[in-house]
Amino acid sequence: MPRLLLLILLGFALSACAFKPEIRQGNFITDDMIAKLKPGMTPAQVEFVMGRAMVQDPFHPDRWDYVTYTNFNDGTPIYEQHIAVIFKDGKVDHIEQSAPAKPSSS
Repeated sequence: MPRLLLLILLGFALSACAFKPEIRQGNFITDDMIAKLKPGMTPAQVEFVMGRAMVQDPFHPDRWDYVTYTNFNDGTPIYEQHIAVIFKDGKVDHIEQSAPAKPSSS
């Protein structure tokens, strides 16, 4: 009887642990990749370093947006990052980078 009770309690304890897998979307950007971006680079050089941009707006061809989202499967954000590479005359003019948002985990 005590073993059965122990198994039931163990079953309840383990069922309380819910696994939440991460869902990653967008570009996977590392600090090393960002460090390699420099003004004056060509679009081909940027694509070699960063990969293909997630957003290349046909109405703003001189702006490439690299966006990373990581959420739990319930939609709770874990990590978000946005980098915009702005071109002028076929070369990188400047880079806009949002501070990576890392919400506090609960």
